[in-house]
Amino acid sequence: MAAKVQETDNNNTIAGTLSIVLAGNPNVGKSVIFNALTGANADVSNYPGTTIDISSGKLGLHDIADTPGVYGISSFNDEERAARRMILEAQVIVNVVSALTLERDLFLTLQLIDLQKPMFVVVNQWDEALARGMEIDLEYLKESLGLKVFACVATASDHKGLDEIKESLIAARKGIRAEETTLAIQKLKKAIGAEKLATTDDARLLMLAEDDSTTFADLGLEPASTLDGTPLALRPDIYKARRAKVDEIVKACVKQRDAARPFSYHLGKFLLHPVFGSAIALSVCYFIFYQVLGVWIAGNLVDLTEKKGMKVYYEPQVRRLAAFVFPARITIGDKVWDLPQGTQKLDETSRRNLDADLAAHPLDQADYDFWHYHDFMGAIGNILVGPYGLATLTVTYLLGLLMPLVVGFYLGLALLEDSGYLPRLAVLVDRAMNKMGLNGRAIIPLILGLGCVTMATITTRLLTSRREKIIATALLGIAIPCSAQLGVVSGTLAAAGGLKAWAVYGTIITLILGTSGLLLNMLMPGKSMPLMIDLPPMRLPRASNVLKKTWKKSSGFLLDAVPMFFIAGFAVTIAQMSGLLDLMMRVLAPIVVHWLLLPADPRIPTTFILGIVRRDFAAFGLTDVALTPSQAVVAMVVITLFVPCIATVGVMIKERGPKIALTIWFGSWIAAIGLGGLLARTLPLLGIL
Repeated sequence: MAAKVQETDNNNTIAGTLSIVLAGNPNVGKSVIFNALTGANADVSNYPGTTIDISSGKLGLHDIADTPGVYGISSFNDEERAARRMILEAQVIVNVVSALTLERDLFLTLQLIDLQKPMFVVVNQWDEALARGMEIDLEYLKESLGLKVFACVATASDHKGLDEIKESLIAARKGIRAEETTLAIQKLKKAIGAEKLATTDDARLLMLAEDDSTTFADLGLEPASTLDGTPLALRPDIYKARRAKVDEIVKACVKQRDAARPFSYHLGKFLLHPVFGSAIALSVCYFIFYQVLGVWIAGNLVDLTEKKGMKVYYEPQVRRLAAFVFPARITIGDKVWDLPQGTQKLDETSRRNLDADLAAHPLDQADYDFWHYHDFMGAIGNILVGPYGLATLTVTYLLGLLMPLVVGFYLGLALLEDSGYLPRLAVLVDRAMNKMGLNGRAIIPLILGLGCVTMATITTRLLTSRREKIIATALLGIAIPCSAQLGVVSGTLAAAGGLKAWAVYGTIITLILGTSGLLLNMLMPGKSMPLMIDLPPMRLPRASNVLKKTWKKSSGFLLDAVPMFFIAGFAVTIAQMSGLLDLMMRVLAPIVVHWLLLPADPRIPTTFILGIVRRDFAAFGLTDVALTPSQAVVAMVVITLFVPCIATVGVMIKERGPKIALTIWFGSWIAAIGLGGLLARTLPLLGIL
């Protein structure tokens, strides 16, 4: 970030181009404020972890960044490490706190003050505090902290308080550092040696006193510094004094008037009920993932966009145009047209006859074979508009099938996020997650995995321990279908066996997910960390925020998917022309027919091969295959457990290392084929479907 600042004294920073960060606890509205200040489209969510990637923008001439919501800036997890790095490099800190949770938020405020950087405090969600009968003495708060403090309502139409943020940048000050912190730093200097810390700034001295391992490593110091032969252990004293100071401030400046609890409070509490809350959670998941995504979108909408749109109108027209240039054999009913030089070399009479034949049949009933002549131009034509062509099948899957499913999923997820429901879901599932070596917080990457397993693997960074990250990554790679895959799974099951088939599939996948988690929890040393998560107020989702988030995540996913889809289409076309595809299909065919007991349809092994490149492909090819209810469940379970796509494996290698990533990859192969064969023999005997 730019850094051109003039200082008039030890407290005030004025003029120049500033590097500014927004810092605060989760769910205080930092991202809303950031968006309003910069106009950028950063995520605005009601659950921790959304802004783990720092968003940055411009505020006039100044650089401003939105850091992850954290409770402190030590190096306990990836969120804190990301926030710590930006805060230590910043010149001005805008500390955002919630008027509803000052007792929690001011702990971080005092830590930021102890860094001795110019800052001020924005008390957001002021309107909600007033509605709950809370009275906050801002003047007392200002005097206690030694900083400028003012109220803000970032979600209001007039964005109350935002103009004051801009005006307060030149009034940012260093707050009143706690006496206990000053004493701790003096002990630190005595133990390590004042000469070694002579050039260390106040912020990093605090990090050393709080035993921040990253800061010790950055400065080339040993963390186990001692005084008179005993460990320093300064952090407990600093934290104890900080907590006592927060309690003192809150007791003096926050008063609670008698006021009726709003409906959102009672609703939020009701949603946590172990019986009724669980029933509502199941109903919400059923409605979003089966009725909306599976029936309305994957069934009705995709039937319109893909089967009645792209397949009937788009692909035949593209192939018709390509046949003008590229050699092709066109089969129309019982008539065959051999065009070794394309339609451009046809005489006028022949062209009219061909047009008449095409007009006499539905557009999608003309079969174009661009690889019939096995020449260079035919190869180019086959790559572009063949059965797996870049301009035909790839575009059809992206626009006709993938886009509606992805947009539908992210719209539903955005509504859950913006309403404040996701953290409550985390609380509901916490006990079950503990059995799998995780806590309720892990439900966030698992649900995000229903959108994109690649993206969800990245968000496992928000989990605290390496053990939890490995377990969550393994569960994502084995048993979580992505949004496009889930949509096709739901649509296929709804068509083949209805709700009963979908329920059987869901039960099987849930059992596999739970069993995998239990085994990983037993085999891996250690235990899950306790759940620490905020419960924001339940709110009506804001339409503008939901639509922005849906657009951003959907477009980001699609842009990420486009290269892989084109690579997959190209690779499969080359395999088709070289005969490799037929060879692989012949190898897989006996497994598909004799072990999985699926129809002897070449499209089935083809989809499995495609799934290696892009997981979504392992479902799309089965949409037109005639399957019994039992076969549909077996096929959908197999493709769900099947190998993660290349993009996901790449991220797994980057995040967890090649050993763990490849173990998950091969393990999913074994689980998919092995369990699929067992199910194929068990389901018919049970007579469930």
